[in-house]
Amino acid sequence: MQLQIEPWQEELFKPHRYKVVYGGRGSGKSYGVADALLILSCSRKCLILCGREFQNSIKDSVHSLICQRIEALGLRNRFEITHDEIRNTLSNSRFIFKGLRHNIDSIKSTAGITHLWIEEADTLSANSWRVIKPTIRDNDSEIWATMNPKNKSDALYKEFIECAEPPKNAYIAKVNWRDNPCFPSVLKDEMEKD
Repeated sequence: MQLQIEPWQEELFKPHRYKVVYGGRGSGKSYGVADALLILSCSRKCLILCGREFQNSIKDSVHSLICQRIEALGLRNRFEITHDEIRNTLSNSRFIFKGLRHNIDSIKSTAGITHLWIEEADTLSANSWRVIKPTIRDNDSEIWATMNPKNKSDALYKEFIECAEPPKNAYIAKVNWRDNPCFPSVLKDEMEKD
């Protein structure tokens, strides 16, 4: 497996109840989190719920990103990929994909979720956060969030970034384009033009 771990990613492999990675576009946050979750899924049995506030179809999820990272890391022989689930055939870990707002009741009845990854967490409503947080309750379960903050009133921004004291057992990392050794030249050109 070929994997370059960036300094901000190292803490993703340590136990924390909350892991919040935020910053600008092109920073590699989602790629780094996908890589870390894939590696974790190879080391032990996990049930990883990949969610976002609004997901009308699997195309709206991180399913394709995880598939890309499986290929890039040379892990294709370890995973079975279906339309709506990705399973590690050695550890029996599973990645499942759901929109949070419209599936909150079915998520509440899903037992054994070890990891929740909330992509585009800046769009997560306060109501969804209030309901989903205690739903992820297995021992040592973790809630991961990646976001490009837009408003200081966003639920997770208020709880983890714009707060006097972040929750205990939280890892919070600001990651931007300088932290991405693979920052696309097309984005660099756009950034410099802006």
